[in-house]
Amino acid sequence: MRFLAALVFCAASGQALQIAGGISGMQVQGGRGQVRVAQPSPPQDLGTMSGQVFDGATGEPLRKATVQMNLSALSGSMRPAQTSFSSTTDATGKFTITHIEPGTYRVTAQKTGYLSMQYNARRPDGPGTPVEIGRGGSVNSVNFRLVPHGVISGKIVDEDGDPLQYVQIQICKLTWIRGRMQYQQMNGTNTNDLGDYRLFGITPGKYYLYAAYRSPMRGDPSQQHEDYIPLFYPGVADISAATPLEMKPGQQLQGINIKLNKVRTVTVKGTVINNTSAAPPPVPVDGPGGRINQAAIPVRINSTVQLEPRTAMMNFGMASQGSGVRPDGSFVFDSVAPGPYNLIAFSGNGPNRHTAVLPIEVSDTGLDGVTITINPGAPVSGHVRVEGETTDSIPTFTVRMQPWQQGPFNLMPQGVKVEADGTFRFDEVPAEKFDIMLQPLPGNLYIKSIRAGNVDVFDNGLDLSNGGGASLDVVIGVNATQITGTVQDGTTQQPALSSTVVLVPSEPERRQNSSYYHTASTDQNGNYTIGRVAPGEYKIYAFDDIEPNSWFDPDFMRLVESRGMSVSVKENTPVTQPLISIPPPSGN
Repeated sequence: MRFLAALVFCAASGQALQIAGGISGMQVQGGRGQVRVAQPSPPQDLGTMSGQVFDGATGEPLRKATVQMNLSALSGSMRPAQTSFSSTTDATGKFTITHIEPGTYRVTAQKTGYLSMQYNARRPDGPGTPVEIGRGGSVNSVNFRLVPHGVISGKIVDEDGDPLQYVQIQICKLTWIRGRMQYQQMNGTNTNDLGDYRLFGITPGKYYLYAAYRSPMRGDPSQQHEDYIPLFYPGVADISAATPLEMKPGQQLQGINIKLNKVRTVTVKGTVINNTSAAPPPVPVDGPGGRINQAAIPVRINSTVQLEPRTAMMNFGMASQGSGVRPDGSFVFDSVAPGPYNLIAFSGNGPNRHTAVLPIEVSDTGLDGVTITINPGAPVSGHVRVEGETTDSIPTFTVRMQPWQQGPFNLMPQGVKVEADGTFRFDEVPAEKFDIMLQPLPGNLYIKSIRAGNVDVFDNGLDLSNGGGASLDVVIGVNATQITGTVQDGTTQQPALSSTVVLVPSEPERRQNSSYYHTASTDQNGNYTIGRVAPGEYKIYAFDDIEPNSWFDPDFMRLVESRGMSVSVKENTPVTQPLISIPPPSGN
């Protein structure tokens, strides 16, 4: 399943603004129709907004908090010249923002020591309520209750109880990324000279803490026979045995200490065969006897190797170690703790990068004679065609390939632009399984299908693990549907503000593809809009409060299955669906 997250290739549900600067009156091609960039509105059309910021725990007003407004929807077809506004609270926590261009804004408050929050959000990482500023309008009582940030602190010591400096500390959480349950790296820091560390800015949730020694003064590794191995709190080598840290809003967990013990280390030796470099020239010889000059033998190297523990955190790189590759292709890791690893060899950069991954088991006596081969990637080409007539502008598409599963190393090829004739090509793709993505998709454009021959690779992924390339046929539909409605609070019968509306595909084969999942939040009137929905069968839910991406969790969705409304979506046929908000499950 694919989740196009915000750090990675995120396509936001609803109306994505492309804020454009430029000459006054310039025509900007938008998703639907044209939008003009305007001069500042006349003074009588400018609005104001005021409110107050409080400490969510004590109720005390907060001074020196920053309130930021960012345009999220236009007022009419005229794009204002200024799209963001801000202010700072006074000693009583109050703020006023004036001379605001008409439009709908996302409003966020933040202050050092607190988690930033959107207006009316139920949790720091939750959606807020947009604020609409009419022409000459004034909106008051835009109040915030900021949650103090969480803090985890402690000490890292060695086997004798002495403090360890240069220990890298990281927390991670189990979450749904691109529709799959994975460990996500969060805050990180290093221990000081007293062995102390302090992580701050932590949102509520369950975390795992990880410590890896990174001293810059470790001596000659070849002379070492012991080393510190990375550990999870409270001092275990595998995350499956770790104790999670449950962080409540504003909680400060102190004394989260770990003792790192040295273990006997061994050596891993091997050879890299790089088949992606040019073939070597003839071997030089010395003298009339034709004796080979061993020192002058050219080899195909231009590669590096990396060793990563094969655990749930393997792709974070915290416990990885690198080694140079000698001219003859050999490499040595001198200080390796016994255990399971992934040996990774790679060469080149950007679109010419090649990678090989080899799982190995390092025993108590070490490992010798390992051979890892870097082979050329396979070509993947294709054609993009738009099916149907549309007034929406057709952008220059970019095709991207992203690894289907969380892996030990980033195997993602660099995205390629689609040519004017609709063709595209990747020259070197590793032998892995990939998601295929296409961006941007403005207006009512949507991916109708992606096929490799008779195989659907949009929903099921493109599997190149057995080698060989592929030729893709990408079809773009032009009549995606919009779903609108109002969410009502089931208890008060009033419009539900800041509710999260989630659209989930009903067909089992589509649940692997997060492109069919859509989210939106309700506005100040309880209204929601979900745009660019592909035809199909769905269920739609409205949640009072939900942890982001929980809708990918089949166990969670089974609890609320009966609370969703079935929706049948057809091309170019708008749907209106009223909803009743779902309260959090008992104990959540």
